[in-house]
Amino acid sequence: MIWSISWKNVWRNKIRSLVVIVAFTFGIFGGVYMVAVFYGMIDSRVKLAIGNEASHIQVHHPSYLDNNELKYTIDDYQKYVGQIENIPEVKGVSPRIKILGMASTSGNASGVMINGIDVDRERQVTGIDESLVEGGGSFFEEDGRKPIVIGEKLAKTLKLTYYKITAGDLDRLSDKKNMRAVLPLLDSLRDKSFRTEADFEKALSGLLGKSEAEKYSFHIKAASIKYRLKRRIVLSFQSLDGHIAYDAFRVIGIYKTGNSVFDGLNLFVRMSDITPVASLHSGQVNQLAILLTSVEHDDQVAEMVKDIMPGMDVQTWDEIMPEAGMYTSTMNYYLFIFMIIILLALGFGIVNTMLMAVLERIKELGMLMAIGMNKKRVFSMIMLETVFLGMTGAVIGMAISYGLIWYTGSTGLDLTSLYQEGFEAMGFSPMIYPTIGWESFIQLIFLVVLTGVLAAIYPARKAMKLNPSEALRIDM
Repeated sequence: MIWSISWKNVWRNKIRSLVVIVAFTFGIFGGVYMVAVFYGMIDSRVKLAIGNEASHIQVHHPSYLDNNELKYTIDDYQKYVGQIENIPEVKGVSPRIKILGMASTSGNASGVMINGIDVDRERQVTGIDESLVEGGGSFFEEDGRKPIVIGEKLAKTLKLTYYKITAGDLDRLSDKKNMRAVLPLLDSLRDKSFRTEADFEKALSGLLGKSEAEKYSFHIKAASIKYRLKRRIVLSFQSLDGHIAYDAFRVIGIYKTGNSVFDGLNLFVRMSDITPVASLHSGQVNQLAILLTSVEHDDQVAEMVKDIMPGMDVQTWDEIMPEAGMYTSTMNYYLFIFMIIILLALGFGIVNTMLMAVLERIKELGMLMAIGMNKKRVFSMIMLETVFLGMTGAVIGMAISYGLIWYTGSTGLDLTSLYQEGFEAMGFSPMIYPTIGWESFIQLIFLVVLTGVLAAIYPARKAMKLNPSEALRIDM
């Protein structure tokens, strides 16, 4: 009976109750959805880190990670690969020769990490071959002498990109509704080449005006960027025997991941091309990258690999990239703290609402106590009213947030045109797929109930202290 009375009491003053419920709805919705967006960002970052950068497990010589020196190699790696691949949870193993060096073109030079790879095995472990940009060639699919695949960021640094609006580019831009107004103006730039991004942006500003150029430049640059394939890149580095080695490679592919730092540093060549230049012997590599069927098996498989390769340094992805591991391990704490702050603010609103409700009902409460309702029941009634008030708003807020998370989790939040450079500089993808687990909703329900209970204590104590005879004499 107390439950029924408490629920009816919530709606005695509909406007006041609705104000609190709406506040709870928006507070819970905003908090849950924002956390889901953060979860989506972290999930995307971890997938990119594992899929393109670190894999689930890496094996090195114990001294290699101290300063990435070429001399610290894994010898006769072939005898270990077969044993590792026989582990059921292993999806692929890729040997790599990793050398810090310099990449030079006629336009510029940059420090790089040279990755000598077995192309077929690398495809099993990373998604670089699926990250090639449009018009960016291929991933070692062409027969040629000493091919090389580089990131788009590095291509820009080495001045292997240029900008040119073609008829095909204008056709693609016409598919975007917000671009149609500027297409006639862009036609005047058709087939004109611009060597640098700065030159192209200057031409756009002069043509469209500064504000319009800033508004449309992202899509225009994305459509008109071109790559100078087949150009020569000279790699220089210190070989195993101590001398400075040089060799020239031809660009056959340009890739782009969600991490511009990675794209600006890493380039890929065939292991067979770089081994003799580095004075290495066949079977010598600096790293074995291991991809698993699931991240849940990483610690278990790492122990098995240690038994297969005793004396080697075996690390899981969260040890190799501790910042990515930290994101996943601390996200639940962020949710907890974030929601506590929101509920704390909403809790003061409930205290105020329930205190007003108690003061308005002093005579009524005094009458109930006079006819036999004990103080424990009065306390329970006020407590339940407060919990009902908070839970009603919380359930509505969670239902709305779940629906929006489900929808945007499928379609994604595309922040590419607004924040791509900033996101990619931090290693995050600008395409976010919000996600959140059921356990988070369960935790949230617990926090809402706790907030209601704590917020009800003061108004309920106020009601318990009423003297029935004095309360009945009050003229409301």
